[in-house]
Amino acid sequence: MPVEPFRVLVIDDDANLRVLLKLLFEHEGYQVLLAPDGEIGLTLAEGGSPDVILLDVAMPHRSGLEVYLDLQNNPRTAGIPVLVCSAALTQLEARRWYTLPNVLEVIAKPFDINALMQRIELICRSQLAPQA
Repeated sequence: MPVEPFRVLVIDDDANLRVLLKLLFEHEGYQVLLAPDGEIGLTLAEGGSPDVILLDVAMPHRSGLEVYLDLQNNPRTAGIPVLVCSAALTQLEARRWYTLPNVLEVIAKPFDINALMQRIELICRSQLAPQA
């Protein structure tokens, strides 16, 4: 029986980064959902059943933190693992993100694309493992 491809939701206002990540993830067999802002991202998270969310922090209209809090307050999206991505976080801000539920990593832009791909793969594969 074929296994469904993992779904990655990218919520980032940088159009070039969204396209790059879409191409890279699709090349590796992932389904990719793209959101240019938090509102669309929340809609896609609820309806698209992503396995992991890559969330930008600094976006127009709604910050990544606001989007994250909405995700956590929605029973349909609260358990989705989140990787926070930002070009402008201080060390203190990054440490604060790590204290939040379901935030598995804080990634500084620009990032190592191979390391990101490996991390996403580990997160998705870990969801297949039987829960003890």
